[in-house]
Amino acid sequence: MDRDERFYRKWTAIREKGKGKFVLSRGLAHGMFLYVVWAAATGLLDQDKFTPEHFVVRYYYYFPIYMIVGFIISNGAWSGNNKRYDRLIRYDEKQRKNLP
Repeated sequence: MDRDERFYRKWTAIREKGKGKFVLSRGLAHGMFLYVVWAAATGLLDQDKFTPEHFVVRYYYYFPIYMIVGFIISNGAWSGNNKRYDRLIRYDEKQRKNLP
């Protein structure tokens, strides 16, 4: 099974579940990952420069920002994957490759 066939099977199943579920689940995952990396780096690199109270305030402000960024990333991933899926469908219709 080649790469396009694997993508086709996987994306068909994901696409059936809907854009909302994909963007919500992947957006939360991306946002949390970005937030945790940022929080760890900030805590380790800037701990001597600021007071602990300053960090707490920053963590509360940046959490929703990174969640929004995560949703934007996952929305872009949905669009990109749909374009690839549609190209595969058009190519299959032209070549009669019959994807599974």
